Amino acid sequence: MKLLLPALLLATLVVALRASLGDARLSSSWLDLEALELDEGDAVGLPSSIEAERKHGEVGTFRVTFRLSSDHEGESCAVAGDFNGWSHHSHPMERTGDGRWVCEVDLEAGVHRYKFCLDGERWLPDPESEEREDDGFASENSFLRLGTLGRPEGMSGERGDGDVLSAALEHDPRLPLYVHRLPDGERVRLRYRTLAGDVDGVELRIRDGATEAMRAIESPAPFQFWEALVDVRPGEVEYAFVLEDGDRDVRDPRAFRIEPEALPLLRTPDWAKDAIWYQIFPERFANGDPSNDPEPVRAWTSDWNEAADFEGVDGQTFWEFFVYQRMYGGDLAGIEQRLGHLEELGVNAIYLNPIFHAEGPHKYNATDFRHVDTRFGAGEDYAEATRDEVLDDPSTWTWTPSDRLFLDFLRTVKARGFRVILDAVFNHVGVAHPAFRDVRERGDGSPFKDWFEVRSFDPFEYSGWAGFGELPVFAKSEHGFATEAVRDHVFAVTRRWMDPDGDGDPSDGIDGWRLDVPAELPMGFWREWRTLVKSINPDAYITGEVWNRADEWLDGQTFDAVMNYRFAEPVVAWVGNVERRITPSELDRRLLELRLAYPEEATYALMNLTNSHDTDRLVSMLFNPDRPYDRSNQTQRHDDYRSGRPSDEAFAKARLVALFQATYVGAPMVYYGDEVGMWGPDDPTNRQPMIWRDLGEYDDPDVRFMEEHWEHYRAVCALRRRFSALRRGAFRTISCDDDGHLYAFERRLGDEVVVVALNAGDGPVDFRPYDAEESRDWEVVFGAGEGPIPRMRGRVWARIRRPGV
Repeated sequence: MKLLLPALLLATLVVALRASLGDARLSSSWLDLEALELDEGDAVGLPSSIEAERKHGEVGTFRVTFRLSSDHEGESCAVAGDFNGWSHHSHPMERTGDGRWVCEVDLEAGVHRYKFCLDGERWLPDPESEEREDDGFASENSFLRLGTLGRPEGMSGERGDGDVLSAALEHDPRLPLYVHRLPDGERVRLRYRTLAGDVDGVELRIRDGATEAMRAIESPAPFQFWEALVDVRPGEVEYAFVLEDGDRDVRDPRAFRIEPEALPLLRTPDWAKDAIWYQIFPERFANGDPSNDPEPVRAWTSDWNEAADFEGVDGQTFWEFFVYQRMYGGDLAGIEQRLGHLEELGVNAIYLNPIFHAEGPHKYNATDFRHVDTRFGAGEDYAEATRDEVLDDPSTWTWTPSDRLFLDFLRTVKARGFRVILDAVFNHVGVAHPAFRDVRERGDGSPFKDWFEVRSFDPFEYSGWAGFGELPVFAKSEHGFATEAVRDHVFAVTRRWMDPDGDGDPSDGIDGWRLDVPAELPMGFWREWRTLVKSINPDAYITGEVWNRADEWLDGQTFDAVMNYRFAEPVVAWVGNVERRITPSELDRRLLELRLAYPEEATYALMNLTNSHDTDRLVSMLFNPDRPYDRSNQTQRHDDYRSGRPSDEAFAKARLVALFQATYVGAPMVYYGDEVGMWGPDDPTNRQPMIWRDLGEYDDPDVRFMEEHWEHYRAVCALRRRFSALRRGAFRTISCDDDGHLYAFERRLGDEVVVVALNAGDGPVDFRPYDAEESRDWEVVFGAGEGPIPRMRGRVWARIRRPGV
């Protein structure tokens, strides 16, 4: 689930959360060198609506005052931007005596995008700012540039001249990018950042006298990162960085301290690194048991764009709103009956969109976390099956026929080699949830009155997620839920599905969780919840719906991985765009930033998706180029979006992207139907019924099972399963041919080496990973041929070890 907020269109060049360590000076007893004067530069060229001044005692931080004139009326106003996840409520503004809205925010030096939100729903760019960009919603984002890092094109340095650009220097022990403990638990990786080409070297010095020359590593322009590994030891470690440039050695004046033994240790499940994910929207995947079908149900092969005879009779129109509530009868029995399809495809891990009891097709409006939806299960009467249960007393909870059917389903699926994770949204529920119904009926007298964000009992007013009244949100505190009762309920639900019989053996439960809108809950709750999950099953997988860069989620205290939309964005921009196509070099830079930002344990377990139930279908994205990722992609809002069957060119591009997914670092995820050529704009059209060969012709003649697409997806999944290097191997860029739009990289694990070359250009491109005399050691394992690589195709080689060599 997602809220349509303004876009983060381009990755900024500044690392978030710059260290706020003050001007702690190093003791001359262990480091007697000239201290560099840190100067982040001034905030210049600001619009008249903004003031910014350096924050005393915090290098690289500015106190920024935003103002919006009184011409823009509203009951409330907030400033939102890439610095707060585009939240419409986290930085509220106050109205001053002259009628203007004002808010102060501490921001790091660098480039920021922002706009104002009136009354929680009306978005507008800064009227005083001339520097803007398209936000994908028929509006614009404004730019804010702070300090030298705010205008990176003006930064320059020269190695050996003794002059160091201090604004580029960075080390923040709070971020995994700069400090994280390795999975062996015995070593800590430390990194430091300088401007590329500005210094000869960097030395790490530790207070006890140990010194180590740091190694320059592959880095995204315009920076250079330096790295060193240090052994874990008890107690606090104080350290510093010395910059060597020409005949001058100068130290960063800041002192940094960590306790290596106290650093979070991230270990992700090994099976998640070998996973090929398949996302299923249960209501639309397969109808295996017509006896549990809701009434009325649409014919599976009916034309999506045509109304059924029972639709619209109550006055509703297609987009307002009967298309959103259509039911087709998909269920667990249907998934089980189609497991052969998944086995033939080659996937081995299933992510199920919500299956908990709820109204409508998507189930993000849960009626009950304790029970499986009866229309997915056995079709029993939910009210009767749960009549004797007490919501806040787990000892009274029963296993309904649908619950037991799901447990049987789990046994079958896991016996056939699949892992299964469930989608959960613990931030909000549906209006039919028993606790919310009780509050609505009994008001202040309800025992659940503190569960929800109730603004008034008379008249009854409450907060709904993203303003949707049908999604009442749980009340929060600074550290979690406002009441322990909600926490206890969520914990009990977690235990229930992870270890159903409560015997301490989690093999009969689910293998993990995908968390919806996790940023709506305080981080403290997720840290406590992770501890619970891992105590039940240390091998459980936790991933979250995080659309932006996820540094804070992958530090070993919250999630194992996230849905990697930050992989999808640049890949689609490279393969799919025409006027706004990025180069392979830019693609490589953005992907490198991600690989550096996260610990390797997380990187190899990321869900590398290209589309999902929250975006337009991949092939439709590629058929509608030059749009920001997941923006302006709903036909009900944007009549210029081409919603019909995509071109052959778009399908060819989708196959190239699928090959990239299968060979890149992280676990690829296929959204149901991508493998057979399903297409469509964003919600709800991206959730059409799965296309099955054995159901015959569909009413829409353009809807058909694409054999070529299917065989390609099977082949790329088989390729990934064949080579361990593609699942766990190191990554190295080999070629970024910006003219020919060819991108080539190596995956290496031990003696196994695989080279992948992808051609997203307009014509064939010559490339091979070896010299003529080395040809006998290489074999083409995908994309047969030795000549030029055709456009929108890829080729993969493996180095073969021969006997006696």
